[in-house]
Amino acid sequence: NGITFGGVGSGTTVDHIDVAFNLDDGVEFFGGTVNVKYLSVIFVGDDAIDTDQGYSGSMQFVYVMLAADSNHGAEMDSIEDANQLAPDARSFPTVYNAHFVGHLQNAVGSVSSDDDTPAVLRLREGTGGVFGNMIVTNVGSAGVFQNDCGSETFTQDISDVTSQDFLFFSGNNIVSTGTGNGQQFVRQDACASKTPFSALNIDPQLVMLVGNPSESTPFIDPRPQRGGNAFNDVDSPPPGNGFIESTSFKGAFSDSDLWLSGLSWIDDNQQIPDNISGQTACGNIISDSTWSADEPILLTCQVFVKNGATLTIEEGATIFAYKDDGTDSGSAPSLIIERGAELIAVGSQFSPITFTSALPQRHLPQRGVWGGLIINGRAPVDGFTTANSLRVEGLTSTFYGGTDAFDDSGILSYVRVWYG
Repeated sequence: NGITFGGVGSGTTVDHIDVAFNLDDGVEFFGGTVNVKYLSVIFVGDDAIDTDQGYSGSMQFVYVMLAADSNHGAEMDSIEDANQLAPDARSFPTVYNAHFVGHLQNAVGSVSSDDDTPAVLRLREGTGGVFGNMIVTNVGSAGVFQNDCGSETFTQDISDVTSQDFLFFSGNNIVSTGTGNGQQFVRQDACASKTPFSALNIDPQLVMLVGNPSESTPFIDPRPQRGGNAFNDVDSPPPGNGFIESTSFKGAFSDSDLWLSGLSWIDDNQQIPDNISGQTACGNIISDSTWSADEPILLTCQVFVKNGATLTIEEGATIFAYKDDGTDSGSAPSLIIERGAELIAVGSQFSPITFTSALPQRHLPQRGVWGGLIINGRAPVDGFTTANSLRVEGLTSTFYGGTDAFDDSGILSYVRVWYG
């Protein structure tokens, strides 16, 4: 295992932990009551998080990504004979504000697992527990797989939970099957006769998520989009649990705190942006719009200012461009002004407009980490014959050139473009 906790108590402080590419489990808890905040487990060989032998601590702000050959995002066990539990011996983990990222083409290749049934979460052997404010994505098989149940009581009413003999799974959790062929819940054995769980099967509306994450994934941003589904129907902390904080969001991150920055392997390998909060920009601009200098603009994909529209960028504004658009298409985020559109970008000597990379400063300077600024007009160009005869390199349907020598594409003054 990356980290093994054997009988570790709640007097121990554990926070901001990152485990990546471990052979067996990422983090395993054999009993104990230790609590953990800000835990990241990336691309391990078996289960990202494994609890067993009566573990009853709490975890909050948990991020897990599975590789194609990983096993489970979490395997929560209790005891092999789930009906032979001594009082207070049942495992009872509390997990709030977790995001488990599955893999749509998962084929378990663990060298150590006793079960290779594919699932993002595996709850078995009579485990109890409390699970709230969770997001599960990329469900290619089962979002939550349960078997070997014992006498524990399933509930989706937190007020029912009066002992460790309960398993609470919030109906407000998001288990998104998305474009995959998986099921939210799969049950076997004695679990099939218990109260069925439900969860929201909706898009959690994250900034950038890929279906098949790997060490070669160009870029991701797992934070929720402002005002998106991750901010609706948020669970309160479990009664009596002083470790779990109240939040306004589901999943591991708020829209303004990417706590993986500086900590995680995926930060070291330039797969996430710096911990910058701002307004995202992506897609077509079809009417007059303004990018304010009041907060950063996060350019997450190619933005096209269409014919007839004007984009105004305020003096002093900073645009942070992502390295990739997250679609596996190799499309670099760029700002494209099409023919007939205008860009009004007027900075000043000591308050210029800046286009730069969203990568952390320690990875800069470097060339070629976003797509740049592309302005297309209707002035004469050698080789122009028809409206669609000259196409911008790298773009499928954006053209330049024409016959109007006095064509006006706007104003570009005191503008800096870095690292494109």
